[in-house]
Amino acid sequence: MEKSEIMLDIPMEEEFYTPKTHEKKTTKERLEETLYSYQQQGRIFVFKRDIFRLLIFTCLGFFWGRGEMLNLFHPLGIAYISLFFGEGIFFWTALVAVGLSAMAVAPLKCGAVLAAAIAIQLTLGRFTNRQDKYKKALLAGFSMALAGIFYAIAQGGLIFYFVVAGIESALAMGISFLAQKGMGFFWEKQQTWVPTREEVLGLLFLFSGALVGIGNVEVPWVQQGILAFLCAYFIGVCANAEGMSGGATAGLVLGFLLYLCSGIDSTAFALLGMAGLLSGSVRDLGKWAMVLVLLISPMLVLFYQDTDAFSSLWIQGWSLGGLGFLLTPKKITLLFRGQAWIQEKERNVYLRKKEMLEEKLLDFSTAFYALGKTFKPLEEHGEKNQLISMVDKIAENTCNGCGVAHYCWEEELYRSYGTTVSALSYCEEKGSITLEQLPQSFQDICVRKELFVAEINKSYENYRRDRLWIGRLKECRELVGQQMNAVGHLLGELSGEMDVFCVFLESANQNVKEVFSKASIPLKEVQVTENTDGSKRQVEIVVKSCGCHGDCKLKLLPLIKESMGRPMQLKEKGFCHCTDKGECRLAFVEVPLFQLTTATACASASEDFPIGDTCSFLETQAGIALMAVSDGMGQGQDAAKESNTAIELLEQFSEAGFQRDLAVKLINSALLLQRGEDSYATLDICAVDLFQGKAQFIKLGAVSSYISRGGRILTITSHTLPAGILEEVEVIENEMLLKDGDIIFMVTDGVTEALGGEGPTAAWLKEKLASRPMSNPQDVATYILQEVKKEHQTHNDDDMTVMAGRFWKKRKGA
Repeated sequence: MEKSEIMLDIPMEEEFYTPKTHEKKTTKERLEETLYSYQQQGRIFVFKRDIFRLLIFTCLGFFWGRGEMLNLFHPLGIAYISLFFGEGIFFWTALVAVGLSAMAVAPLKCGAVLAAAIAIQLTLGRFTNRQDKYKKALLAGFSMALAGIFYAIAQGGLIFYFVVAGIESALAMGISFLAQKGMGFFWEKQQTWVPTREEVLGLLFLFSGALVGIGNVEVPWVQQGILAFLCAYFIGVCANAEGMSGGATAGLVLGFLLYLCSGIDSTAFALLGMAGLLSGSVRDLGKWAMVLVLLISPMLVLFYQDTDAFSSLWIQGWSLGGLGFLLTPKKITLLFRGQAWIQEKERNVYLRKKEMLEEKLLDFSTAFYALGKTFKPLEEHGEKNQLISMVDKIAENTCNGCGVAHYCWEEELYRSYGTTVSALSYCEEKGSITLEQLPQSFQDICVRKELFVAEINKSYENYRRDRLWIGRLKECRELVGQQMNAVGHLLGELSGEMDVFCVFLESANQNVKEVFSKASIPLKEVQVTENTDGSKRQVEIVVKSCGCHGDCKLKLLPLIKESMGRPMQLKEKGFCHCTDKGECRLAFVEVPLFQLTTATACASASEDFPIGDTCSFLETQAGIALMAVSDGMGQGQDAAKESNTAIELLEQFSEAGFQRDLAVKLINSALLLQRGEDSYATLDICAVDLFQGKAQFIKLGAVSSYISRGGRILTITSHTLPAGILEEVEVIENEMLLKDGDIIFMVTDGVTEALGGEGPTAAWLKEKLASRPMSNPQDVATYILQEVKKEHQTHNDDDMTVMAGRFWKKRKGA
């Protein structure tokens, strides 16, 4: 049995549309990613941030190597080295740092530990990764056990040294596991260096081990002064970060390790624990109170102990540590408290969700584009093939069983074929054929000429009907495909525009808090945002409930205005959002600098028919005032239906936040899909940004719009076709910066035709407005429509609509 090969044939010339593609990465970026992956595997050391890590790890390793517990046990060095199993250059650096310091404490045991660590790294350690905390702890214990056994044998094989090796092995495993909690902070933090609570405890243990090494340096100003300075500063930072629990934990852990390693005595141990507990208890009073408690704590101990418990050098170092904590910038202390980390975490979660949603929208967009391609136009059979098929069918239905059929379609094939084709051509021109239109020679020969004529007319009628339905089906398929492409384009645009359209203003947040604090109104929550273009500030606050009486609105609005320095208003007037938690949630938005007031006047072409024009005015939450006019084809109910459809879709798309050019294209597709014969609607849009005073004009088949400014008339013209005619429309946008007092006129073609055209209309408007200046939009619209009717005394040929909008700048206090 032969094999069959199925191949997917995709032409190389066809390019599939991708709404948004990521930019190609540069060679440098790809190289960095490759090098970073190598670094993760412990093969190579590259990035600048690793230099900073390397310096920290080297310093910590040097002091960890000097740690000695109870003047007998040495598990700290191997515990620290085990943190870097499988980390390549970091392992060897830590090994050297620990070795340099540990050789001065216990040369023989240190050499055995280093040899065991190297053996483990070259065999089992290189297969570990940063998440294998238990494996690294076990390897630390195993390495310590090997070194202890070697040292015990070197000391004569006494049981005492084997017992010490077992204890050191257990200590190494426990210390390694605890220290890895802190090391995870250095490896995993990429965007923020503020630790989580678990990482704080790990870092506490990690730095405590380094302080143990400092305490074993037999230099007075290091062993007492620097150690006391670091202890006080370290306890102050932890107490500020976690309160009583953090301060007490830092003091007790640090004191316990230093006590075990003979860095301090029991009195200092008690001092560290008490100082951490007391300083954390007054955290809410501020750093001054915390530092004061730190400085007073030694005095409390000395009151009950011998005055020689602490040397003057120790007291000086302790005092300098407290002052150093006091001088630490507030921004850094807030970071240690985790506030910035929480904000950064929320931001990272939002960004990740945003990326996932964008990817999903892109997938949907691609799917809709693929679906749109399935509605490609039907392939039409060639005219020649259709003609041959029709002639064969006519011959079969008419001449089957006829005695002279052989003569007509064999010996006289060309004449019979030509006569049939000519008859069909005549039907194409006249719609049908009669016996008299056939050649006389054909009538003399054919014995079934009446049946032949009837079959020709029947075949042509079927052909015409099939062609009509195929054309309609083709049109529908094209329109559905266009709709699918429009939806795909929309989803692609949305995925690209899913960004933070506002920024968070920390300084404004602080201003609000200060103003409310002066007014003795506590704020539970406050958030101030601003659009990326610097407009439309929004303030959301949560205060204690007013009992749903609405009193909070009257008190808070003046404070919001004072803190923002801008005109503000309640976002939802008349509402007091009380919650079950005893809170009031209120939102205030900036009042736009400009205002647009509109009015409309219209007249039907006939009193017997409704007007076919539709107008709309709406103001979106983004501060956009939208004027729109649509003129349906013809007059009466059908025209009104078309214009209503266009305006309703525009309103829905605008309120949903769609871009106007995309909304216009979707409206055009919708009208195409539902239209009947020769049905369309014009679309005239004017969108005004009330914060910046910019107007954007979009026209589909609409006549010119006009702006009255200081006795002049400005004309905005765009030559386009109405919506619902072409499958693809070109959206042309005209922008203009408005001035205080401008009046915008949007009219339908019934007005311009009555005045002789768009050009004469501008001159006519200038003359009328100069003779009778008005500022009220309703008065202006009504006056213009009445004057147009006077100019056109005869019966109206078309519906007339005048929409006027007055643009003005708000005054202070408005």
